[in-house]
Amino acid sequence: MARSIQTRFDRILTGWTIGAIFPLLIFLITYEIKYSEMDFLNFVRNMWQMKIFLKLLSLCVFPNLAFFFIFYHLKYDMAARGVIMATFIYAFLVLIAKLI
Repeated sequence: MARSIQTRFDRILTGWTIGAIFPLLIFLITYEIKYSEMDFLNFVRNMWQMKIFLKLLSLCVFPNLAFFFIFYHLKYDMAARGVIMATFIYAFLVLIAKLI
């Protein structure tokens, strides 16, 4: 039984999904806690104009490290790879946005 649970969750797609969704969730929680009096689109626009948006998005990716270590400790190597892949995609998008 334990082996079937591991094979079900030890997939790159599982790790990638968690690694892609969790930073967005952290971003939305940050918005709700600190800036909920402002409209969301105005919040994003103001963050972009003040050149803080990419820095905040980069910090929101930081908790992916915890998921990576949890998957690595559980020996879910493929899921850990998925988390790293999602993190690299975020880093690549931030790099491209900084160059534009």
